[in-house]
Amino acid sequence: MRRVLYIDLCPSPGGSNMSLHALVAHLDRNLYQPGVVLSQQNHFGLFEQTGIQVARVRTPQWEISSGSMVEQVRSGGVGAAMREGGQRARLWHTLGGLRRLSRDILPVARDLRRAIDRFQPDLVHLNDAVPLVRHGIIASRLSGVPVIAHPRSFVPPTSDDDRWLVPRLQGLVFISQAVADTQLSAISNPPRHRVIPNGVDVALFQQEHNRNRLREELGSDGDSLLAGVVGRIVPWKGQDIFVEAVALLAERFPNLHGVIVGEGSQVEGAGYAARVRDLADKLGIGDRVHMLGFRPDIPQVMAGLDLLVHCSVEPEPFGRVIIEGMAAGKPVIASREGGATEIVSDGVDGLLVPPGDPQALADAMADLVGDSRRRKELASSGRLTARRFDVEHHVAAMQDFYETILSE
Repeated sequence: MRRVLYIDLCPSPGGSNMSLHALVAHLDRNLYQPGVVLSQQNHFGLFEQTGIQVARVRTPQWEISSGSMVEQVRSGGVGAAMREGGQRARLWHTLGGLRRLSRDILPVARDLRRAIDRFQPDLVHLNDAVPLVRHGIIASRLSGVPVIAHPRSFVPPTSDDDRWLVPRLQGLVFISQAVADTQLSAISNPPRHRVIPNGVDVALFQQEHNRNRLREELGSDGDSLLAGVVGRIVPWKGQDIFVEAVALLAERFPNLHGVIVGEGSQVEGAGYAARVRDLADKLGIGDRVHMLGFRPDIPQVMAGLDLLVHCSVEPEPFGRVIIEGMAAGKPVIASREGGATEIVSDGVDGLLVPPGDPQALADAMADLVGDSRRRKELASSGRLTARRFDVEHHVAAMQDFYETILSE
């Protein structure tokens, strides 16, 4: 039996955790024994709930205090002067790199090496892009264990990463062709690699769920229509665009409510969730925008929605929530960029709109809110599309890649 250690050090629950859990929970346990390492800051608990061994390590990069001396220098006049081109800028970036190495990378690599030595894996699977898993690459190589990286973002390797860290990888897995194109453009000599789209447990979303439970929770009546956004609350996910679109439709559709599901990231989205809430109040729809926070029961939440909206203002690396909505039989509207365009065929199994455009999003929402027949047509086609991304296909492809790597 092969032992695979998965390392995902993101600071808060999100799509990378959900996608990794779908993979790990469906591995063939006759062939693979998984272990997982998470950040101490991340309270994602589904791994433990499904009996998967989990270790947690401290991640200093996510613990930066805005009031620290370093942050005061970084955000003040001294930092601004040092960043202004020439030798000062090079010195500033060099010092910053050394500081990140000593504070954020090497201590975490030490702890990860201990976790690797305890678990004794045959393979280490790093669940993010190279610049975000440097400590994992270092720890794996020091332990002499084969390692692959699984970039889930567009963040490409730096020239130093390409020179020193990428050659230490035995493989790369990309969640979409869009991510693969961006990543490979920055790598001079890539290791073995494949595009393996994320997998969704389609059956989980097609089970019978109480559609009215969400309405009861929100205190809305049976005639209300619920449009929802599901994902981490960070600026690039565009929850503010969603609120503006709901406001544009408020007078025309007085029964339309907006539901925002997700947790505000302490790092990327500090204060953003509060700004989204304030925006809803300012636009006079505070009583019709419901922010539910992180929810482990996404299939149940999806069952209560009438429409799923994906409104990222930057290219989406993949768009897992789009497939979840399709699997749940919900019509989907998505931003026309990145991985979303590899899932949705505009007008066939969903609608695509320009990112960052509240009016375009509102127009698409109005087309569906006012036409139940159209909603059903897109939902029916979307269910068929979701089957292509069933977790069984994902796991089979990933296990085949593992065997290819380990056989070498």
